[in-house]
Amino acid sequence: MMPWFRLYPEILKDPKIRRFTTVQKWLWITAMCEAAQASERGKLFIADGIEYADQDLAQAAGLPYSELEYVSGFIDMCVTLKMMERHADGGVTLLNFNSRQYEKPSDSAEKTRERKRKQREKEAANKKGKPFESAGTSTFSSDEHKGHDNVTSLSHEVTPIHALDTDSDTDSDAESNSYSEADDKEPLLPLPFTRKEHKPDVVVVGGRDLYVFKSVIDQYKHYFVRDLNETIKNLLHSYLEDEVQMDMLAWAMRDSAEKGKDWNYAKGTINNLFSRGIKTAEQADLADQEFKKKQQEKPSGKIVQLVDKLPASVERQRELESSGQPAEKGKLITDDPELAAMLHGLRAKRVGN
Repeated sequence: MMPWFRLYPEILKDPKIRRFTTVQKWLWITAMCEAAQASERGKLFIADGIEYADQDLAQAAGLPYSELEYVSGFIDMCVTLKMMERHADGGVTLLNFNSRQYEKPSDSAEKTRERKRKQREKEAANKKGKPFESAGTSTFSSDEHKGHDNVTSLSHEVTPIHALDTDSDTDSDAESNSYSEADDKEPLLPLPFTRKEHKPDVVVVGGRDLYVFKSVIDQYKHYFVRDLNETIKNLLHSYLEDEVQMDMLAWAMRDSAEKGKDWNYAKGTINNLFSRGIKTAEQADLADQEFKKKQQEKPSGKIVQLVDKLPASVERQRELESSGQPAEKGKLITDDPELAAMLHGLRAKRVGN
């Protein structure tokens, strides 16, 4: 049989539920779904010693990355409002969930209160020495109402809100009209949301510590020391939805910050890596090392000055000067065979022209 649970229409008027944002209301419905199908009914649990966190509930709710920022602190809020209770084993219990999610009609809160009320009346009658008569049963004789069954009054008392109350032995008529005044009041505004900055996970990439946050807001602020705008936040979420890991975003932001660059430089790095199929910090660091290695293997880029070869006579003259021998003087161009040949060639070209 498929597991199911009861959802009462009074949830729309619950003063605590009405304080939730739209996302938080869906988280509460998800928490009840998870509690209904848990092995220990009414408890959100992963494993002994592992804390059931806000992110676990958000994942069960199927929230997109763009809404994960508004999940942080939800379970703590429910604990404060006495809607949930944490346990030492890491689990979280929805208070009064089982008492409202009874399996037999006779176990309902209304039937339970009716049994308690009759028990109190019986005990009071015994103390006074009077025979006990059920309050809801007709006292006329059978002849006076022949053809009619005994009439039992129906109770329309409203059971207090979803898992937020505890039944008491003292019932009052005012309980049945617990929402008559609330209907005329202004709706309660959601509680102010204060996002907590969580500590990052420290991972070693390339022999260095890399600080990886669960939130893109905290990640961006850690490396660029400023709040990000809505455009950048949506872009970062789109990277995550494309299966780019948060540690690669952190790697690109750290690389940009260490070089004194801004977000645009980091965005260019992320786009370049993503186009090459790189989605993790480890892959990004390896690609960076390969790039630097190739840069070192390239020529140094020094300019080599080219020198024209001098005529043999000039080279010979320089050799004589460097050896300390006196240079030959008084000779004509025609005295040097090489120079004479060059002169003859120039003259022949001039005559040809």
